This record gives sequence, C-alpha cells and structure tokens, in this order.
Amino acid sequence: MKKKLVSTLLCVAMLGTMIAGCGSDGSKADSNSSDAAVVDESSEVSDKLAEEIKAQVPDKEYSEYTIGFCGMTLNNEYHIIVANSVAQSGKALGMKVEIQAGAEHQSVEEQLTIIENFVSQGVDGIILVPAASEGLISALQECKDAGIPVINLDTKLDANTIKTLGEDIPFYGTDNYVGGQMVGEKVAELYPDGCKAAILRGVQGQTNDDDRYNGFLDKAGDVIELVAEQHANWETDLGYTAIQNIIQANPDLQVVYCENDLMGIGAYQAVDEAGLTEQIKIFSYDGVTEGLQYVIDEKFVSTCAQQPIEMGKLGVVNMAKILAGEKAETYIDTGCKLVTIDNAKDTLAETEKYAEEISAAK
Repeated sequence: MKKKLVSTLLCVAMLGTMIAGCGSDGSKADSNSSDAAVVDESSEVSDKLAEEIKAQVPDKEYSEYTIGFCGMTLNNEYHIIVANSVAQSGKALGMKVEIQAGAEHQSVEEQLTIIENFVSQGVDGIILVPAASEGLISALQECKDAGIPVINLDTKLDANTIKTLGEDIPFYGTDNYVGGQMVGEKVAELYPDGCKAAILRGVQGQTNDDDRYNGFLDKAGDVIELVAEQHANWETDLGYTAIQNIIQANPDLQVVYCENDLMGIGAYQAVDEAGLTEQIKIFSYDGVTEGLQYVIDEKFVSTCAQQPIEMGKLGVVNMAKILAGEKAETYIDTGCKLVTIDNAKDTLAETEKYAEEISAAK
C-alpha cells in the first residue's frame, strides 16, 4: 500500500452539539435525523417475536427483573434498532427494560453516569454498547462489585479492559475485521490496476474502527494508494466536510471507503456537489435502510450489512439465561454480508421485514 498522508486532515469544530450535514439537494439536513423511533413502554410485542425469544430461554418468570440498556447513542437508525430489539425482546419475557444512551457516538462520560445510575437503581443486568472500547472500567468495576451481570453488544470492549476487570464479559456482534475484508476484496476486484483512495474512519480508539480499517487494508492495501484518512466519528456532517476537503487536495481521488453508512451519505453528498460521481465511488458499511437504498440507487457501490436486530435479541436471551442461573454464550459472531446492486433490493426487503417485529407501534 502506498500511503501519502495529506495536510488536509481536518480540524472540525463542533460548534455546540452538532453541525448540520448538507443534503443531496443542497439543503442543510440534520445528520442525526432518522425515520426510526424508539419504542415506548406501551408498544406491543409481536406474537412471532415473543415465541422466538421464549423458546430460547429457561422456563421461568422474568417479570421481576429489570434490565438497563446503555446504548452508544440514539441519534441514528442503526443504534435505535439495537435499542428497540433489546426493549421488545425484554418485554417479550415480561422484563422491564430501561433504555438510555449518550447524545453522540463518543459520549463516554455520559455512559459512565448511566451505568453508575443503573447500579444505584439496583437493576438486575446491564446490556451495553460502549462508546469507547476502553474508558468505562470504573463503571464496569462497580457492576462487578454489585454482582450485576453485563453483556456487551456491537462494539467490543478491549482486551485490557477485560483483563483489568478480571472476568469475561459476553460479546455478541459483528466480526468487523471480516467485514472490512469483504469491502477490501470488492475494491481490489474492481480496481486491479490500482486506485487513489481515502478512508473515513469512526471514533478513534473503538475496536469497530480499528477492525474495519485493518480488515479493509488486508485485502485492498496492495491495490490502493491511500491519499487521505480522517476520523469522522461515524457522523454524516463530519464525513461530508472531510470529503469536501480531501477532494480539494486530491482532485484525482477515485475511491472512498466509509466505515459506516452515515459517513458514507455525507461523503456522497460532497462527491455529488463536486460533480464527480462518475469518478469517485463510495464503498460503505452498516447496511441501514438508507445505506441499502443508496446501493439500489447506485450512489454506493456496496455496503456491508450487519445484524443489529440479532444482537439485541441475543443480549436479552443470554441475560435471561444468566438470571435463571445458567451460563451465557461467551462470544457470538452475528455475521455480516456484502450488499451490492445484485442483492440490495432483497436485503432491504428482508431488513424491513425483521425491523417491523421490533419497531415502535404505529
């Protein structure tokens, strides 16, 4: 891999809570907007979901238990789906589920407070999507001291955190290194003679970011000239601004690999405004409904689809096993697949079908 780190890596001021991303029609759009909605306590659970969850847990009364869900954020579809899956799966067993999350993807301090409050409330278990792979040790130690089991979803806690705690925490999520490899293989297939590429990365220090990055380079590193990379923190607006600057410094850019669909949407908006959609191709990751639609509309070459609904279900099922005195699965790879124009419509239909089971009541 040829690597030329350009001087255009950005210093982006957040100016309050969020800078609005630019819509494809040139209008400003809120990068945190989503058609998805967080379920509330009155939302009904489908019979199909109830049957599925109950069939996987010990025969026991679970209505006495309260689970705290600490999400990374609730400002985008992907994390709302994880939260809804946990909420509805818990309700399928009669559990009370409290849903809380940070305001942004890197809200570690907020998560510390949320977990500490859950411990003070005396919840029976905590399901966690960490905003950082490290940095939550003090709160997790409080959980351990209080005898409150923790299950880790989506973003894996790092090995040093687990070692410091001195106990394993079950993890259910994507093997993001493999997902990154899938995207890298596609780039290598389409650009066998090489190309100039940029990478939009997530939050620095998160295992998801490192794994998606390293997996991609494992398969595409020999064919790309990496002219720029930028941590855009999983956000549409930061992805948009990053690619604007990168294009200015590298007008011959050919490929942008975005480690999630939100950044990919921002990247496409910047490429579209520059009039370079024929030259610069976007390869994305996550497989949220808008990302899948971007593949269908040929705005993305591909996205790597994850299984957030399955993560939430597994979190609740295995927490129920722990509360019933049984052993939870230590690790489950929930899987991912590369989505291209060939399978995007089928994948979108399948995603919408499963999402309906855990969606907020209309």
